[in-house]
Amino acid sequence: MTEKINEVINANENFYLAMKTADFDSMENIWVKDDSVKCVHPGWPMLHGWEAVSESWKNIFENSGSLDIELQDINSETSGDSAWVICIEKISYKVGDEIQHGYAQSTNIFKFNGDKWLLVLHHASPIPAPKGHVSSSEILQ
Repeated sequence: MTEKINEVINANENFYLAMKTADFDSMENIWVKDDSVKCVHPGWPMLHGWEAVSESWKNIFENSGSLDIELQDINSETSGDSAWVICIEKISYKVGDEIQHGYAQSTNIFKFNGDKWLLVLHHASPIPAPKGHVSSSEILQ
């Protein structure tokens, strides 16, 4: 794996760690902060611009707390100062006393901004539970 890919995978891991721990300060450090950013949470319309995206994370963290997310089928590519990571998110959450699982196909697009990779787009769309084995190349615990 190239150094660029490792840096992008690290940036992607930091994004999911911020989500998992409901750490808004960490989430804020991962994104480009201008009107070019976009975000689609599972089942939501697209949010445009950092102000709308940051508000969405604040609301999610305040109302849901941390999220238990396991990543599967992670693939990453780079091209110049752009990079993307695609993966399947297995999202676990509690409904009453029962643990439920949802799945989303996710695309995260990063831009190299000076000295680090920053997120410009997160798009997660709900998908049915995968049938059979889904390979796990990396699991965040």
